[in-house]
Amino acid sequence: MQFCFIRDSVSLVMPVTPGNYQWSVGKNMETINISQLGDVYRPGGRSRFSGSFEFLLPAQEYPWMEASARPDPQYYLDYLTAWARDKKTVRMVITGTEINALVYIEEVTQQEKDGTGDRYATVAVREYEDLEAAEVANPNVGTGNSGRAPSEASSDRTQSYTIVRGDTLSIICRRYYGRSTAKYYNALAKYNGIKNPHLIYPGRTLKIPPENVLLGVSP
Repeated sequence: MQFCFIRDSVSLVMPVTPGNYQWSVGKNMETINISQLGDVYRPGGRSRFSGSFEFLLPAQEYPWMEASARPDPQYYLDYLTAWARDKKTVRMVITGTEINALVYIEEVTQQEKDGTGDRYATVAVREYEDLEAAEVANPNVGTGNSGRAPSEASSDRTQSYTIVRGDTLSIICRRYYGRSTAKYYNALAKYNGIKNPHLIYPGRTLKIPPENVLLGVSP
């Protein structure tokens, strides 16, 4: 599992994966007071995540760092603080999970705890809500390739799928193959010539081969 912040052509993989994290999904509840009945609750729209993550940014090499990590805390802080200052969204991906969301980096707090030069960064994020998309129905629904997976997950032929906002390769693999492990999404990335399996863009059309072709297994 890796934490990755992506914007434009930058894919910032955090050097050390936190030992624990929280991510919540739910809906807003509306409270209505009715005479004789008291409070009645009705579901509203989906709630958006708001929370923070703490990352260790090492100043020296450790055996438990990510393979491509840099022992340079300022390298990571330069990107994170720049993104915290502006008004643009950043895509946050936690690999090996279905968490792939556009967020605002609200605040970055850094501290040094033990005199080693290692720094700890607390990154506060708020999930982005596309107000326009919430009000406008998807114009492609019900027409050919709508960006949704077909009703049947398996097929003996290669299919096509057009990436939409919020998709990850792991989510797509779960829809078509019933599996979302690294084995599957890395294979799908390789099959489609995608160098970074955690960096895909809406509008691109993927080829979805039969499972035995994807994994190179003879029928």
